[in-house]
Amino acid sequence: MKGVFDFLNLPNYQIPDYQKLNLGSYPPINKLLQQKLSNFFPPHNQTLESDLIYEI
Repeated sequence: MKGVFDFLNLPNYQIPDYQKLNLGSYPPINKLLQQKLSNFFPPHNQTLESDLIYEI
């Protein structure tokens, strides 16, 4: 969470333990789909990083 607080320019705050709700269980991603997504997103992530001036 420290990264979130830093990004929002907020003081660091220790969040107490909390119960995780609505946890899902998902099957593994299809390898072909994973490869397509891995090839698709990098240029968009680079554009977003340069627009935000923040490394993601």
